[in-house]
Amino acid sequence: MQFFLSETSNVCRISLSLNSLNPIPMEKFSFSTVKTAVKEAVEVLKLNKDAMHKIALDEKATLMAFAILLAPFVVNTLLGTFQGTMFFGLQMKVFLIPVLVTVGGIFLMSLAAQLIFQARGDHMAFFRVLGFASIIGVVSVVAVLLSVLGISSAYNLFSVVYYLVWIGVLVVSYSLLMSYYKLNQQNAIITVVIGIVAMYLLQNILGTIFIGRYYELMYL
Repeated sequence: MQFFLSETSNVCRISLSLNSLNPIPMEKFSFSTVKTAVKEAVEVLKLNKDAMHKIALDEKATLMAFAILLAPFVVNTLLGTFQGTMFFGLQMKVFLIPVLVTVGGIFLMSLAAQLIFQARGDHMAFFRVLGFASIIGVVSVVAVLLSVLGISSAYNLFSVVYYLVWIGVLVVSYSLLMSYYKLNQQNAIITVVIGIVAMYLLQNILGTIFIGRYYELMYL
């Protein structure tokens, strides 16, 4: 009986401990919050330095940056289920590759700026701004939806959308490297070129690993 009471007490303590943890409040993804994030993302694409600086310093914006990157992947994967489950795994990989390429390219540029040019700053601050800059990826949902409806092939439009995403990210990164990392124009250009090469290599490596030799026919 004493053992039972002791164990019950332990369970209660664990339960209270778990309840004391602060869950992610749902209001972070309310309509008004998402609307504000979209407006800020548009300002980032317009190279508004004040907007970029605000997002870079706002640690709470990290979650939204990840959401902007991952939301199209999640929605596209769900839409892909309407085309049957036979190629579900393949489609999911195709939708995941550009997200991984974008994240990898962002952090490799940030790493290059710090290691090669001794820039001072925070990798996550750099990521937050460029995560917002990837808002164009939301348009990929339209491409997949058109494919589900049988209007067009998803892969051609999908690839075009993510090439636009990468162009947007690279353009914003050039401005951000000078305004946040304080690189001069030449070093910023070199870092962006490193990002382009990194994204190209990541895309081909991940395509080969996840999909195989048919990747170029399906996506590029």
